[in-house]
Amino acid sequence: MKNKPLAPSLPAQFGRMTREQLDAESDRYNAEFSATRAKRVPNARPHPRKRGRPPKNADEKAARVLITMTPQILAAADAAARREGLTRAGLVRQAVLDWLARKSRSRKSA
Repeated sequence: MKNKPLAPSLPAQFGRMTREQLDAESDRYNAEFSATRAKRVPNARPHPRKRGRPPKNADEKAARVLITMTPQILAAADAAARREGLTRAGLVRQAVLDWLARKSRSRKSA
């Protein structure tokens, strides 16, 4: 019973080995590939950054804003954005900037 193969389904000579023989064989491979006694070598290159958008400063971050418009105004805004080569968000952003600029000029003149 002691010489009975442990796992006959294993490939080649491993299928004919007993538990003691398999343990001895695995110890031989463990010693060969073990890195516990190996000297640690620091990596010369820094770890690469993760993929994706780079982080932005707090004052550069964009915020999502939900606005409500009638379908007619939205269609007109989309058409104007296409003509100007802008996205819908770009058009709204530009409109707000223009409005703020006009407001600041009217306050200075008053």
